[in-house]
Amino acid sequence: MNGTPDHSALKIPVSLIDLTRMIGPICLVVMACLVGLVATACAREGMPPGGPRDRIPPWVVETDPPAGSTHVPLDVSPKLTFSERIQPRSIEGNLFIAPIVEFEAEASWRGNEITVRFEEPLLADRTYIITVGTGFRDMRSNRMDSTYVYALSTGPSIEEGEVSGLTVHDGQPARNTYVWAYDLAGKPDPDPSGTTPDYLVQAGRDGTFTFTHLSAGRYRLFAFLDQGRDRLYDAGVDPIGVPTRDVVLSEGMLEEAMADGPMWFRMAVNDTAAMHVMSARVAHRREVSVFLSEAPRADMVRDTGDYAIAGVEEGESLEVTSAYQDPADPATIVLTTAPQVRDRLYRLTVTGLENTWSEPMDTTENTAEFTGSSIENPPAPRILEVYPGNRARDVAQSVELRFSFSEPVTLEDGAVVLRDSTDRKIGGDLRWIDATVAAMRPDFMLQPSTDYEILVMAGLVKNGFDQPLQATGDRPDTLAYTFTTIDLESYGSLSGRFEDEDPAGTGAVGISLYPLRDSEPASEIELPGPGDFRFDNVLPGRYILQAYRDANGNGKFDYGNALPFIPAERSMVHPDTLEVRLGWETEDITLRLNR
Repeated sequence: MNGTPDHSALKIPVSLIDLTRMIGPICLVVMACLVGLVATACAREGMPPGGPRDRIPPWVVETDPPAGSTHVPLDVSPKLTFSERIQPRSIEGNLFIAPIVEFEAEASWRGNEITVRFEEPLLADRTYIITVGTGFRDMRSNRMDSTYVYALSTGPSIEEGEVSGLTVHDGQPARNTYVWAYDLAGKPDPDPSGTTPDYLVQAGRDGTFTFTHLSAGRYRLFAFLDQGRDRLYDAGVDPIGVPTRDVVLSEGMLEEAMADGPMWFRMAVNDTAAMHVMSARVAHRREVSVFLSEAPRADMVRDTGDYAIAGVEEGESLEVTSAYQDPADPATIVLTTAPQVRDRLYRLTVTGLENTWSEPMDTTENTAEFTGSSIENPPAPRILEVYPGNRARDVAQSVELRFSFSEPVTLEDGAVVLRDSTDRKIGGDLRWIDATVAAMRPDFMLQPSTDYEILVMAGLVKNGFDQPLQATGDRPDTLAYTFTTIDLESYGSLSGRFEDEDPAGTGAVGISLYPLRDSEPASEIELPGPGDFRFDNVLPGRYILQAYRDANGNGKFDYGNALPFIPAERSMVHPDTLEVRLGWETEDITLRLNR
C-alpha cells in the first residue's frame, strides 16, 4: 500500500527462546545481567525524571542519494535519516511521491531511518519529489514544523518550476491541507473526487504550501481538508478549494515562482446532490412558498420567468408577479401570484436556478403540487430584525442601520427616523439590499458614547396588498429601538489600501476582519472598487484580513466548482497577523490581489 511502513523490516534473526536453547542455563545468568545493564542504560537516556518535556520537532538530517542528485538508477531506494526516532504509525499517509508511484516505506531498527522502496522502476529522464508531511511525529508526539521536500532525477537535470500559495477555511489558515496538482496535458478535465493527481503536497501549520521541481506545462490545482483521513477527496464531506485560474509554467519561468503570484484557496463543503424542489405550500390565495433542498444563487431568484404554475386538470396558467428569498430561510423562495382558485390543484415548475456553486437545478425533480387557498387576506408584514438591536451597546460610529421585513414592502418618506438623545433628527439615504432588507447610512459619523433611537412608522411601511406594518405595544403606530455608540477609549482601528494587480478586474471589494482563531468575522466592509479602507472600533487583539473581488456582482464570494470547472472568484489573505492595540490605529496595510 502507498506509504505503508513495513514493520517486517524490524526483524530479529534469532529469537530469544532459540538463543536460550543454544547457550544453556549457565549463560542465562550472564544474559540476565546484560539485560539488566541495558535496561538501566535505557532508563537513564534523555532528560532525567522531572525535567522539561521534549518539545523539539524532528527533522530530516540526511538523505541518500543526496537531494538534487541526477542520473539516479531507475531501481533506486532512497533513504531519509531523521534527527531522532520516528513513530512508525505516523509514516503512513504522510510520505508522498510525485509524480505518483506506488511504494513502501521501511523503518530501520533504530527508528530514525526510512527507506523508500518503489514497487515499479522509475521512468527515465524524470524528476521525482519525495515530500515528508507534517504528520511525521517523534516518540514524544512532536510533529514536524513544516514539510520536507527531497528531489531526485533519473535524467541529467532537476526541473525547477515552482508554485506556492495559502489554504484558508472559515477565515483562518488551514493546516495539513492536501493540495493536488494535475498536468492538464494528460488529464484535461480532472475530477478530484475520482482522478489521481500527478503531484501532491501538504500545507504546513500556517496553511502555506509549495510545489517545487515542476516541469513546463499547464496545471490545475485543488486543495481539500481530509475530514475522513483517507487521503482522498470525498465530495460533499471534505471542504474543497477551487483555483481562480490554471497555472502555466513556461521554460523561461522554471527557475522562479510564477509571475502572477501565489495561489489562494478558500475552502467550503460542496454538496454533490443537485438542488431540487422539495415541496410547495400556500400561505394565502396570493402567495406560495417553494422549499428547495439548498439555497439558490440570490441574484437569480427574482426572475419570475423561472417559475411556471398551471392547473393540473384545467391547464390554465397562474401568473407569478414577484419572487424573493425568505429572509428567515434562504433555501425557501416566496412567490406572489395572481388570485388562486379555491381547491384547484396546481403544479409548479422551477427552471433556470443555480445553487451557490453555480450548479444547475435537477430537471427531474423541479416540480411540486399545491392546492389553491381560500384565505383571502394575508397577514400584515412584520419586522423580523433591526440592526443595531434594541438596547445594543458599543455600536460603531459609522454604523449602517438595517431592517429585515417578513416580505417585500415599500417605505414612504419619513418611514424610518434616527434621532439622538436631544431629539435631533439625523438624515440618511435608504437603499434596498435585496427584496426584504433595507439599509440606511447616517449622513455623518455618530458621536461616541451617545444614546440614539430608531423609529419605524408602521403606517408608512406597506406590503403589496397595501397593508401597513404590524406594530405592538403602547405605540401601535411606531416601533422604537435604542442603542448606544462605543467609548473610543476601549478600541483601536485598522486602515490601509486595497490594490488589484489585474487592470481588467471588476466588481465590488469585500474585506473581512477575522479575530485570530475565530471562524466568524468581527467586521466586514464593502468598497466599490480598489481604494482605501478602514475598520473603526476594533477590540484590541490579533486579526487576519481577508478580501475578494465580487466579479459577478452577486454580493458574496463564489467558491467555483471542480467539475465542470468554474474558477473561484479571486481572493487573498494578508500574509501577516495584524495586531490592534488600545487607542491606536494600525495603518498603512496593503491588500494586494493577484491577477
